Amino acid sequence: MGVPQDDWVDVQPFDEFSFENAANRKHSRGRRLLRVDQENPRFSEIERLFVKGWRHRKKARPQVHFIFKVLWMEALLEPYLAYRSTVQSTVKAKDRRGNEHLLFHGTNRACLLGEIGNNVVLCSLQDCSLCSILRTSFDVKRCGSKNAFKRFGHGIYTTSCSSKADDYTSSLSKEATLRVALVSRVVVGIPYKRFRNATHLVAPPVGYHSVRTTIVDNLTISYLFS
Repeated sequence: MGVPQDDWVDVQPFDEFSFENAANRKHSRGRRLLRVDQENPRFSEIERLFVKGWRHRKKARPQVHFIFKVLWMEALLEPYLAYRSTVQSTVKAKDRRGNEHLLFHGTNRACLLGEIGNNVVLCSLQDCSLCSILRTSFDVKRCGSKNAFKRFGHGIYTTSCSSKADDYTSSLSKEATLRVALVSRVVVGIPYKRFRNATHLVAPPVGYHSVRTTIVDNLTISYLFS
C-alpha cells in the first residue's frame, strides 16, 4: 500500500515518522514500514538524492525499485527531536530543524526485507544489521564491527554520496536480488571540517555537532556523529 502525499506532512503534535501520527495510523496497520508509491513526490525526492549522490562513475548506478517509510513510537523519536531542537536553538538554521540533512548509510542485510514490496516484517537474524537498526536505531558500539579502520574515530558514519554508502552495503542471503541502503534524517548542526584522518576522535570538538570530510576520494562528503 502506498502513502499519499499528504501523509508526509508533519502533523502536530506528532512527528511525521511517528506511529501516533494520525496519517500513519491510517495506513500502517501496525507495520513498521510503509511502501511509498512511485507516483508520490516523496519517492521522486529520495530517488533524486540517490541519483545525484551516485558520484563514482565507474560503478554502475542501480535502479531504485522500492522506498519505504520507517515508523517509530513517538517515545523513541523524542530524544532525536529534543536534540534537534537544542541544536536549532544554537545554529538558528533556515530549515528550523538544526540543519537537518537526509544522508545515506550502508549496512548488512541477512534477510529479504524489502525484496518484494509487501515484505515488510523485520527479521531476528543475529547478523542482520539492517533489521537491528530499524528495530532500535543506530548503535555506536557497533562502529568498526565491519571495518576495523575508523577514519574519524568512534561514531556513526553517514554520507551524501549514495555510491559510497553502497560500498558498505551487502546482502548475505543467497536469495537476495536487490541491495538496500538507509536514508536517515541527520542533524548536522555546525559541522567540523576535517581534511586529514583523525582516528582518535570520539566526538566532534566543542562548539560543533558533527564532523564533515571530503578527503576519502574527493567525491564523498561524509558526516560522523558520536
